Amino acid sequence: MNKHSFWFKVALLSIATLTNAAAAVQVTVPLIHQTLAGHSQTDIELLMSVSSLGILIFVLLSPLVTRLVGNKRTVVLGLLVSVIAGITPMFTENYTIMLASRFLFGAGVGLFNSLSFSLISMYYTGHERDALIGYRDAAAAMVTTLLTWVVGFLMGGGWHAAFGVYALGAIPLVLFGLLVPDNTPVVEEEHVTASGHVRINGAMIFSAVFAFFWFTAYFGITVKMAPVFAERGYGTAADASFVTGLVTAFQFLSSLLFGQIKRLLGRYSIAIGATLAMTMVFILIQSQSLILSAVAVAGYGFAFGMVMPGIFSNLAAETNAVSQTLGSTMMLVGINVGVSASPYVLKTLNGWFNQTSEIANYVIISFMLLLLAIVAFMKATMANKLGETAHE
Repeated sequence: MNKHSFWFKVALLSIATLTNAAAAVQVTVPLIHQTLAGHSQTDIELLMSVSSLGILIFVLLSPLVTRLVGNKRTVVLGLLVSVIAGITPMFTENYTIMLASRFLFGAGVGLFNSLSFSLISMYYTGHERDALIGYRDAAAAMVTTLLTWVVGFLMGGGWHAAFGVYALGAIPLVLFGLLVPDNTPVVEEEHVTASGHVRINGAMIFSAVFAFFWFTAYFGITVKMAPVFAERGYGTAADASFVTGLVTAFQFLSSLLFGQIKRLLGRYSIAIGATLAMTMVFILIQSQSLILSAVAVAGYGFAFGMVMPGIFSNLAAETNAVSQTLGSTMMLVGINVGVSASPYVLKTLNGWFNQTSEIANYVIISFMLLLLAIVAFMKATMANKLGETAHE
């Protein structure tokens, strides 16, 4: 099938729809705890978090697997494992089996997670690639929300039925299996030297480190939303939940528009996005009302959708085709470690400055985003001077 056709692109983007699906069933924890009364609350919560461990381990193993069996077989294997493991809790109340299935669900996602980015870079270049990277993020955000709603509907039949949501993974499995060829083409940017060797370059390291700090800040912003609202006295936990949801909504919007944003701003899309994010966090720090905070969070979500596709776009432009999966893997490791380390990083920094208030976390995050914006501006300027800009 022609790679520029609508359905080919749908098939390629469809694999991103499961990358954030592990959290869709978190609302089942209280009901599972009632059924498995012999297990602690922590044990039940482990059923939700163990998927992240599977993702992290198999994201690291994914480049090795792709070298052994190829890109398409790796994706199909990952999707198949995810679907089977995902629906397994529908048929059992054995804790050990459920724990293993949740780990395997994460393992399956980990196998194709980095490929959901790198395959786009292997098939496309330039503005078409940038647009699809944005659509990839938008699809992941939209489907994550839809899966959560489907779980809420299925829970009418009990928590077992809720895990049936993962049967929807058969859709990308069929689309990708039928429409994407076994052999992946090799396309290179004009300024990237073609090479048959997988190698780590400076762009990979920069992107992974940037992603670590970006997601340290992101997780801190979202997890501290309710405590900050309570401390300021203008919002409840329910209000914070609604406002936090604006991040995903406006990330979806800017991700859809990323192709146009990248065409307009070039490599500066990351720096400008980080600057916008920093400004929105500063407004949150000053805010004394729920409405102003909601506006700031919406702006932050829009900035988020500018930065993440921008990082992957620039990484793709500076990495040879055979190293794309490794580059995406390093990025995903940076993201996952950043999320995991966020509470400890913020706690340590608060300790250094003898801060105990919840809002102090946002002050620290605003300075973190300011530094990221400065670094991104410097890198974009240097890249432009060296003539390495992919969109020109």
